[in-house]
Amino acid sequence: MKKTVSLFLVFAITAASLFSCSGKKTNEKSPPMLTYLYNNGEGHQAIGEYIQTALKIAGIKVSLKNQEWGTFLSTRKSGDYVMARSGWLADHSDPITFLDMWVSTSGNNDAGLGKGEHANLGIYDLDLTSYGYDIKVENGRWSDTYDRLISVIGECRDEEKRYLLMHLAEDMIIDTGCIMPLYYYTDIYMVDKSLSGFFTNPLGYKYFMYAKYKSSEPISVSLASEPASMDPALSSTVDSATMLSHLFSGLARWDNIDGKTVITPDSAEALPEGVLNDDGTITYTYRLRPGLKWSDGVPLSAKDFELAWKRAASKELGADYAYMFEGIKGYGTDSDLSVKATDERTLTVTLDRYIPYWNELLAFPAFFPTRADVTADEKWATSASSYVSNGAYKLTRWEHNGRIVLSKNENYHDRDSIIPPSISFYLSDDANNMLTNFKNGTLCLIDNIPTNEIESLKKRYPDEVKTEGQLGTYYVVWNVNAPLTPRDSTRTPEESARADAAIRRAISMLIDRCYICDSLAGGGQVPASSFVAMGIKNPDGSEFYQTAGGKKDYYGYFDTSRDAFGKNVSHALSILKKYYNLEIPRKY
Repeated sequence: MKKTVSLFLVFAITAASLFSCSGKKTNEKSPPMLTYLYNNGEGHQAIGEYIQTALKIAGIKVSLKNQEWGTFLSTRKSGDYVMARSGWLADHSDPITFLDMWVSTSGNNDAGLGKGEHANLGIYDLDLTSYGYDIKVENGRWSDTYDRLISVIGECRDEEKRYLLMHLAEDMIIDTGCIMPLYYYTDIYMVDKSLSGFFTNPLGYKYFMYAKYKSSEPISVSLASEPASMDPALSSTVDSATMLSHLFSGLARWDNIDGKTVITPDSAEALPEGVLNDDGTITYTYRLRPGLKWSDGVPLSAKDFELAWKRAASKELGADYAYMFEGIKGYGTDSDLSVKATDERTLTVTLDRYIPYWNELLAFPAFFPTRADVTADEKWATSASSYVSNGAYKLTRWEHNGRIVLSKNENYHDRDSIIPPSISFYLSDDANNMLTNFKNGTLCLIDNIPTNEIESLKKRYPDEVKTEGQLGTYYVVWNVNAPLTPRDSTRTPEESARADAAIRRAISMLIDRCYICDSLAGGGQVPASSFVAMGIKNPDGSEFYQTAGGKKDYYGYFDTSRDAFGKNVSHALSILKKYYNLEIPRKY
């Protein structure tokens, strides 16, 4: 892997005395000692090492901490970190998928905004009077301002105004400095030339049910390591979502028609338009296909969908994606979620408001059906012997940390269209091992390529290495409850929080995103200047990220061009000098 660094790092120095984020200090004006958390993978490590080197210009020492995927996710969600690598792939094509995850009640809010000590900080403003709302909050808490803004966005039916409000929400997130966007994702993988009929969707899910490998042989692929969960309500990763999309049949599914990925009916006979009610709510009525069955032969009914959705949205389950049901009437209140099976094949759903991406949600794993008698056993989704699904495939073998084998489900309603008799998902995060098994023919697709070999592989396997656009952003997430300045009587908690936010924003400017994309990532990634990813559109067809941060001579919240990097560093150091004693190289 190429390890050269930007020229400015020649001047980097290391401070001798450092303030620890755990609270121990030697000099209250010294820069902090930080720990950067990442999960296994050469690419993640290389970016961590670059950040470690880049921050030396400000005398900030960074230690690196590597964890396997499951532990890494748990550590991040528990808030037991200072800064960590992260990435977010869209759940649908609306900008809100990048924004509603930061409400104080979201399980995906790893930054801790509105949680812990941060929950009580009154430092945020919200003024929506110019948008026609009688809402103005000064020095409010995150829940008083951001959560409220997301709620207003959810109720807004004026698309132009709604998008302006979503830009305002992203403004608030970026202003906290808790998100340090690095690049917009591309999906780079290797696929055997003998595999045809395979497709991906914009969220990064891969579909093999209509693929033909050689003479319709079984397919073996490797996407990632052991999934954190194979329960559709609890799944939160792209690799598990890919497997779940083969195992379950929701009301809708992603399909590929004439080379375009679209949403089509699956367990539902059709995807009807909603009916507007007198109170402004919208009711959808779905009719299930006749004769639907579970993989064990038990008949499937609309009641299974009703109970599955209520389980996924419940406080008791505490699923990360529970908030995706908030558009349904009754969500988060003492009343029942407005989802009801009116007979064996009919399901009615009433939404509080119009949701433009509603059909996409129906194809999302959290909306897949599960059976109440099966999920009553909390361990149902950890073994092939207890796993029951209703999709194109059934789970027939699970060697933990080894492989998951899916076999064609004879009870699936569209079973005659399914081609591979089985799919083996080999579980690994070792990119070099994946590549070896791709080269020797054991695997016909790998979703992780050694970063340092990407360029040579493109030349040697020009038809096998694929790079596609993907709706996602790779970023560094900060724990807002981890102090970057000493906590003492010289500052109020609010003043300290504002100082920490300014420091996080300044540190973000020390990062050369062009270098990361060109020399480390290696997959044609684009430097990110916003959190909402490239590829997410405004109503007029323009890119959402291009209109973020107001009008200027660059897109997004900051200039990521090579020419701007020196100015970014100088500006960052001028801010950091307000809080720390820095020995700045003469160049700056």
